[in-house]
Amino acid sequence: MARPIKHGLDYFPFDVDFFSDEKLYAISGEFGIKGEITTIKLLCAVYRNGYYIEWTEMLKFKLLKELPSVSADLLDQIIKRLVKWDFFDKGLFDSASILTSKGIQRRYQTISAKMHRKNAISEYCLLDIPTAQETPPKSKPKRVAQPTPPSVADAPAPVIAKSPPIPIEESVATMLSDTIWSEPVCMRYHLTPEQFKQKVANFRLHCLSREKREHEDVVDAKRHFCNLLSQGKLDNISTSTTDTPTDYTYSGGFGSKDI
Repeated sequence: MARPIKHGLDYFPFDVDFFSDEKLYAISGEFGIKGEITTIKLLCAVYRNGYYIEWTEMLKFKLLKELPSVSADLLDQIIKRLVKWDFFDKGLFDSASILTSKGIQRRYQTISAKMHRKNAISEYCLLDIPTAQETPPKSKPKRVAQPTPPSVADAPAPVIAKSPPIPIEESVATMLSDTIWSEPVCMRYHLTPEQFKQKVANFRLHCLSREKREHEDVVDAKRHFCNLLSQGKLDNISTSTTDTPTDYTYSGGFGSKDI
């Protein structure tokens, strides 16, 4: 008798920057360590089942038993926030109460391939699966291979141009206008809108004082900002008036709508 295929995983990769993710900032800022532990418990439940799990009353009561300091109402609030911040896919949760995401499914595929498992993602798939793998092509009569012209065989592979770095002024302007990113950052570090604006200005001065006038992209700049902020290196940076920012217009506010 053939051994049944195991769909769940015995382990999953845990990034050392997991708690630096901007989605976790919002959860930690609102619910503290209870929100962080609940998120890890949910990930373990998903990967133990495979690449998704259905949010049911049974799963809810099981988690409440494993998290004695978390109430049923608090657990529901954490789930709603995780869906709101796109930690879990909102469409599948609203339509079928399914907890999964593109990132979860990509990691599941990678681990299954390393373990030589033939686990296919079929139900609730969020990834683009090549259609060529679904239906094998019909066999055709063999043809004698024609010699490849030397000019084609010797042609160099196309070079993909790397995106140019972005200047610090552009990164700062984007960070001030991106409220989806700045909201959880302010919640994480308990900053008011004015304090956040000052920290970003200090970040600009910090970079200029170290001759770092560019970043690879906006994501790199945001990561650099959060690292300096967590290390307390953006406090009380003094400089001459010539180094002050020209003008950053920022009219956004912070604070999300209630669910």
